[in-house]
Amino acid sequence: MKRALCLFFLVGFFVLHTSQTWAAEKTPIKHLCQAVLSGKLGSVSETAWGYIDAAAYTNERGGVNGRKYEIILEDYSYEQDKSLTIYNRVVNAQPKNELFFNSAWGTGTLLANAERVKEDKIICIDGAMSTQIFDENVRKNYPYYFSVGVTYGDQFGLIYKFLKETLHKGKQGKPKVAFIYMDHAAGIDPINKMKMYADRFGIDLVLIEPISFTATDYTTTMMKIRESGADYVACNIWGVPTQTRWLKAVKNYLPNKTILAQSYFALEIYFDTAGDAFDNVYMVSLYPTRNETDNPLVKTWNDIIKKKERKVLSTEHYIHGWLMVRLGAEAARRADVAGKLTRDGVRDALENMKDWTVDGLYNGKALDYSMHCFSDARILRSDFKTKSLIPVTDWLKVSDYLK
Repeated sequence: MKRALCLFFLVGFFVLHTSQTWAAEKTPIKHLCQAVLSGKLGSVSETAWGYIDAAAYTNERGGVNGRKYEIILEDYSYEQDKSLTIYNRVVNAQPKNELFFNSAWGTGTLLANAERVKEDKIICIDGAMSTQIFDENVRKNYPYYFSVGVTYGDQFGLIYKFLKETLHKGKQGKPKVAFIYMDHAAGIDPINKMKMYADRFGIDLVLIEPISFTATDYTTTMMKIRESGADYVACNIWGVPTQTRWLKAVKNYLPNKTILAQSYFALEIYFDTAGDAFDNVYMVSLYPTRNETDNPLVKTWNDIIKKKERKVLSTEHYIHGWLMVRLGAEAARRADVAGKLTRDGVRDALENMKDWTVDGLYNGKALDYSMHCFSDARILRSDFKTKSLIPVTDWLKVSDYLK
């Protein structure tokens, strides 16, 4: 009897010790999170908060099957060279079985670093929505790149089809559009596909004109728009200071022109910065808005923001950071369950993700991530009187809508 008891306790001690050692030896999942905390766009602390809060949310729920989800937060000031330097430093310093992800915003950075990323097999979940990268050949040409949006080119396809079928319905002739873009890699990126959609949906492009980040006087551009005879102004512009100046200029010079824009205009902050110049603007929406409190993901965000007393002025930037981390955590979890917790295993898990609701992103509808970018979007209209962004379409499956 004594021998049996001794054996029982020895076996129990061995099992307990082994399980504790196993748990202690579980390596973390690491994610390089680059944010804009200084530089020409100013400080966008919301993205950093999104990273931080999503990692905490994940770890409070057990992490990745018991592994801690760790972010490595860096300020890259929206500078390509700085971003590449940070990437090289962190990737070279971190173990391959721990560092899986890199996130930022930057079409130019992604293109400049494509070969190194393919060699390192680091999964880049990025705010860039490059038409050039996320096309039908993305799996082959850019296998480790994933976006938290719909490509800029397809966004203008959505805008143009909505314009033709809704805003211009019943009017004579083709809708005349002036396309204004940022003189930057991401600004130029959608132009070819934008032209294709203009032809497909019967849009008359009467002007294609660049502006710069730092411009403060848009008089020449406004004169060109007026002389072109455009009925509508389509904008591929971003950065709160730049967009605010631009909205005010259009309101002042061209008060009767309808503004159409990509998703970077879907921010409630413009009601405060641009005032009534941000009224009756139509823009692509990739995420639920903060006032859609019936959405489970919005409820989660609002609860965390309130609890942590975050002063979130730009909800979309917070959402960017949150989604990048949560997508990484879910992909790592799936790869771990499959016994393939490697960079390639996690990459494959992301590419095959077709059944996850992303914490309720589309009100229960699953995200199809097979083409490395988001599958759904909608159109919003800004209403200054209520200071709200109002959906004017349901969530649309982009690939179906643009046929």
